[in-house]
Amino acid sequence: MADTDDRKQGADADDFIPEYASVHMRVAAPPPERVSVRKLEGAPAPPSSRRPGAPPPASSPAPGSTDSTLTDATDTPPVAPPDDPGAVSSEGAERASAHAIRKEGTVAFFNALKLAASLSLTWSVALIVTFKLPRYLGPLKYGYYSFAESFAATLFVFIGLGVDTYVQREVPVRPKHASDFFLGFTLARLVLSLPLFLAGALILHAKPAEVQAAAFLFGVVQIFTTMNETFAKMLQASTNVGGLAVSNVVAKILWGGGAFLLVTLEVPLAYLVLPMLAAEALKACFLYAAARRAIGLELKLDLGVTRAVIRESFPFFASAIAVTLGQKLDVTMLEFINPGEEVGYYGSARQIATLSAFLAPIVSGVLIPMMRRAHERNEEDFYAILRRCLEGVVVVAVPVTLLFALGADYFIALALRKDFAPGASSMQYLAPTFVLSYGNVLLWVALMILKRSWTISIVSIGGLVALPILILAFVPLTRGLGPGGAGMGAALAVSVRELVVLLIFLYYLGRKATDRRSIASIAATLAIAAAVFAMHRFLLGSAHPLVLLAIDGVVFLVLGLVARVYRVGEMLSVLKLIKNRGR
Repeated sequence: MADTDDRKQGADADDFIPEYASVHMRVAAPPPERVSVRKLEGAPAPPSSRRPGAPPPASSPAPGSTDSTLTDATDTPPVAPPDDPGAVSSEGAERASAHAIRKEGTVAFFNALKLAASLSLTWSVALIVTFKLPRYLGPLKYGYYSFAESFAATLFVFIGLGVDTYVQREVPVRPKHASDFFLGFTLARLVLSLPLFLAGALILHAKPAEVQAAAFLFGVVQIFTTMNETFAKMLQASTNVGGLAVSNVVAKILWGGGAFLLVTLEVPLAYLVLPMLAAEALKACFLYAAARRAIGLELKLDLGVTRAVIRESFPFFASAIAVTLGQKLDVTMLEFINPGEEVGYYGSARQIATLSAFLAPIVSGVLIPMMRRAHERNEEDFYAILRRCLEGVVVVAVPVTLLFALGADYFIALALRKDFAPGASSMQYLAPTFVLSYGNVLLWVALMILKRSWTISIVSIGGLVALPILILAFVPLTRGLGPGGAGMGAALAVSVRELVVLLIFLYYLGRKATDRRSIASIAATLAIAAAVFAMHRFLLGSAHPLVLLAIDGVVFLVLGLVARVYRVGEMLSVLKLIKNRGR
C-alpha cells in the first residue's frame, strides 16, 4: 500500500509542475538501448526503465564519440563495424551513457573537494569554539546554552515546510522552477515564526532570564539558518558550489572570531549568541546573490504554485520535523528528566560527537544531484551508485567511529576541563551514531529520489516516537552509575534509534540497495573493528592514548587492505582522476 501511494504521489507531482524547455544537461534524444554501471559489476544491463515522455538523460557526447568510459579504454578492443545498423547506434548509446555517468561523477567529485576544503576550515573554527565555550561556561552554564540552542531548533523546525528536500529533488532538472515558489515560502516562514516565538515564551516562562534571552536569539538565528539551508540546496542542485564554499568559511570565521572575543570579555550567556546571528544574516545576503547568479532566482509571488509545492512538500515537511526533533529531543528531554550538570556533560559530548558529521553536507549536497540525474537516465545506474556509496560510507565511517569511542576519555580531557570528564561515557555510546547517521542520510536520499516520501515520513515519525520511549527506558537504568550516567542512557537510546531506522530504510529499498561486494566489505569492516577493539582493550596495555589510537588506526588500515576492504586500484583511479581533473 505504501509503495502504491508513494508512486501515485510522485506521478501527481509531475502533473502539476510544467516541464521547462531548458533543462540541465540533456541530449537530443534518449538512446534506444542502454548499458548501465552494472556492466562494471559483471551483470547484464536491463533495458532503460525511464518512463515514456520523461526528460532525456544528462548531457553527453554524440553517439559514437571517442570519449573514455568508466572503464579504461584499453579494456575494450576495437570492434569491426557490425552488419546490423542497430548495433552501431547501440554502441554509440553505450558510450554516451558511460560518458554521462563519468561526467556526473567528475562534477560531483570536484564539488565534493570544494565543499570538503571549505568544511575543513569551517569545522576548524567550530572546533575551537566547541572547546572554548564549555571551558568558559562550565557544566551548568553550558547546559543552559545547549538547552537554549536545542529548544530553539526544536521549536523552529516547523518553519522549514519541507521545501529543502523538494528543491533537492526538482531543481537539479528544473532550476528555473525555484523562482515560482521561493518568495511564497519565505513569507510563509516569517508568518509562522510569530506564533512560535509566543509559544517559546510561554514554555520557558519558569526558566532563568538568561536562558529565555538566549533561546529567543537562537530562534532568530534559526530563521536565517533555515533560509540559508534553502539557498545551499539550490546551489548544490545547480552544481555551482563555489559561492557556498566561500560563504561557509566567511560565516564560520565571523562566528568563531566573535564568540572567541566575547568569551574573552566574559560577557553574559545570551550575548554569546550574537556572533552566530550576525554570521547567519550576512551569509543569507551572500547566498541569495549567489543563487540569483546560479539559477536565475527571482522574487515573484505565485500563490497557486506555492500552494501546490506546499502540498507536494508536506511529506518532506513531516519527515524534516521528525528528523530535527529526533536530533534535538535528547538534550531537551534530559533537561526536564535530569536537569543540571548532567545536561552539560551530555551536551559537551554530543557537541564533540557532531564534529564527526562534517562530511554530511557533502553526502547530501553532492550525491543528490548526481543520483537524481542517474535515476533520470536509468534506474540501474542509480542503484549501482547507491551500492558503492553505501559501501564507501561504511568502510570510511566505521574506523572513525571506533577511534572516537576508544579515545573518548582522552578527547574529553584534551578538549574540555576536568569538570566534563563524566561526559566520556556519553561520547562512547554516541560513537555508533557517526556511521549510522551517514548511512541513514544516504538511504534517506535514495528513497527521496525514488519518490518514496511518505515512506521516509512514516519511518522518521516512528523513530521520533521511539526516541523518548527509549530515553525514558534507558536513563533510569544508567543514571545510578554515577556522574554522566544519565547522559550515557540518552546516548544509548539515540544509537539504538539510529540503528532501527537504518534497518527499516534498507528493508524498504530492497535487495537492489546491496550486492555481494558491498555486503562482504561491510561484514569485513565490522569484523576488523571488533578485532581492533579487542586488541585495544586486552593487548595494548597502558601506553599513551595517542600511541594506542595510532596503533589502532594502522592495524585497521593494514587489515582492511588485506581483506580488500580498501582497494588500492580504486584509490589510484581516484588519484588519477584528480591529476587529470576528471578527463
